Amino acid sequence: MILTAAIYALAAVAAAATLLMIFQRDLVRSALLMLTALLATAGIYLALSAQALAALQVILYAGAVMTLFVTAIAVAPGAWKDKPPAGRLARLLGLAVPALLLTALLQATAALKLVTVSPEFSETGTLDLAMDLFGPLAWQFELLSLVIVASVVGAVALAMNRRRA
Repeated sequence: MILTAAIYALAAVAAAATLLMIFQRDLVRSALLMLTALLATAGIYLALSAQALAALQVILYAGAVMTLFVTAIAVAPGAWKDKPPAGRLARLLGLAVPALLLTALLQATAALKLVTVSPEFSETGTLDLAMDLFGPLAWQFELLSLVIVASVVGAVALAMNRRRA
């Protein structure tokens, strides 16, 4: 009962931090909100008794991705403030592309639920581990991979702006 409440509370924190991060204009606050969402996800993993996933979440995502963001902020502190506001088409595409990605992720998650476990691989234990990692937890991994892709695109865009100047 307490673990279920903790999972829901951490999920609410992660969702709220993610929504606030998306609509935040200040880069430093956005990075801190992203860190909050990543740490809340690690807390969910801990509540689900997945200590290895929680440690990987903190080390890889909260550590590596946040280091990348801090470096990007340090390289171009004023790059985002001089940018003109986006037009209607850019805003529409900014909503359409994530909706398409969400649809694709939901389809992939539904396909993973249909996978049957073959008894011939049960001796090694790797199939059980793979089903645990990519079965019920596939959604979280896919969402976090989008964060990494977004950070790489942001770093490239900042580097290109720096080169032009």
